[in-house]
Amino acid sequence: MIEQQARVVAVTGGKASVRLGGTTGCAHCDAGKGCGAGIFGRLLKRKPLTLELENTVGAQPGQPVMVGVPELVFLKLVAKLYLLPLLAGLAGAALGHYLSVTGQLTPVGTDMLTLLAGLTCGAAALAWIKKSDREFPGSFIVHLLRIVNMQETGN
Repeated sequence: MIEQQARVVAVTGGKASVRLGGTTGCAHCDAGKGCGAGIFGRLLKRKPLTLELENTVGAQPGQPVMVGVPELVFLKLVAKLYLLPLLAGLAGAALGHYLSVTGQLTPVGTDMLTLLAGLTCGAAALAWIKKSDREFPGSFIVHLLRIVNMQETGN
């Protein structure tokens, strides 16, 4: 399971709105000694993401929670968001190339039709993904996190 810490921002009925992200990377990356995710995070200015999830653990607003995504769900999301548009773009480019060759277009016309068809099919796949259902069955709030006050520990 892939897990990330989040904070509950609102609770409505049986659902909790949780805010994820905004971090640049791990401590090593932020210090410039890791894999570089911190540098890319600062360059891309990742913004926090708010999700509405089933509140299966009774979380309250302001409470930190651990949100987990099963690996299979993660792989399905990756395939849907990256692989599907790529394959659609390649199929569109192949179709555009076939049509341009059978239509006996000039080399420039062949290139333009191939490019246009590939981009169109890739964009259509992205538009379809954006409109498709974003709900996944299951519980994603794995558990509540307990924050220890410095006064409780005696420090």
